[in-house]
Amino acid sequence: MAHRNGIRTAVLALPLLALPLLAACDDQQSAEKTGQEIGRAVDQTAERVGEAAKGIGAEAGRMMQDAGAAIQQKARDTKDDINRETAPEKP
Repeated sequence: MAHRNGIRTAVLALPLLALPLLAACDDQQSAEKTGQEIGRAVDQTAERVGEAAKGIGAEAGRMMQDAGAAIQQKARDTKDDINRETAPEKP
């Protein structure tokens, strides 16, 4: 969760860090070009964050399925152990 918050903070901070670049531009055309480059960088960063989040969600889903399967197996094993212990002995 902390990793995701750090990425979100970085994405939100990127435009603020770019403000001095825009202020340093001498003419309107340079400022527009710099603004467009910043916009592209923000868009690319947002796409990467989205892709990373999808991967995290898919991995979490797999981990949940694995945990569920392990729980089911343990329950079956426990049931088998109980049945063996409570079964009458064969002569």
